[in-house]
Amino acid sequence: MASLNLDHIRPLQEQLNAHPIYGAIERIEDLQVFMSHHIFSVWDFMSLIKYLQARVAPVAVPWMPHGDAGVRYFINQLVLEEESDSLPLPGGGVEYASHFELYCRAMTEVGADGEMPRRFLDLVAEQGVDKALYASMVPLPSRYFSETTFCFIREDKPHLVAAALALGREKLIPGMFRQFLEQMRITETQAPVFHHYLNRHIHLDEDFHGPLSMKLLEQLCGDDPQRLDEAETAAEEAICARIRFWDGVLEAIQSGRGG
Repeated sequence: MASLNLDHIRPLQEQLNAHPIYGAIERIEDLQVFMSHHIFSVWDFMSLIKYLQARVAPVAVPWMPHGDAGVRYFINQLVLEEESDSLPLPGGGVEYASHFELYCRAMTEVGADGEMPRRFLDLVAEQGVDKALYASMVPLPSRYFSETTFCFIREDKPHLVAAALALGREKLIPGMFRQFLEQMRITETQAPVFHHYLNRHIHLDEDFHGPLSMKLLEQLCGDDPQRLDEAETAAEEAICARIRFWDGVLEAIQSGRGG
């Protein structure tokens, strides 16, 4: 039976995990620049998973069971935790927020413009995503990265989007975020919400979302050689897009220091 061959993306994964961006965040000002870029990939991630949810667990009235129940469970669980995760409150209790909303809060906490992403979403609602991505508030590396994300979605092939999700996000994020925690010089005291965001993703993606996203990808590809080949290509494109994104963010951080 045919299966995914991921040997060709391992060098790219190693290149990504060794990227200098992780050690470049030395000051709060560096983190502000980073977050003002990264928020766009936090946002466009939701479109990847919402696309897949619409394909494997569609809303229909009257309702009918659709596809594999395990796949439905994964995508619904992923959407639940990304769109309305539980956040412990300092005095006890819990509140709920999407990871996008959590990230906006983290931006405000460190002095970045946490309202900018909401202004961007207003533009998306008014003008559509393509035009909104050309707004002056969107850094060029972020625009290029999100354009790649929406290119996957517009192909309208669930196995391509699943490859971008599983191999371009869920399997990569724990390693990347762990590198940030180990190398950046911003302490949890300086940026508690950002640290919570990183740690939460390491836990969820490494232990749950990563393995389940691979199951989703494998089920969508089956043993179809063309789908497997297209998924492998999409995975490579997604990782390369992330490397280019980090390159651009690193350049912006260095430019902000005047060098």
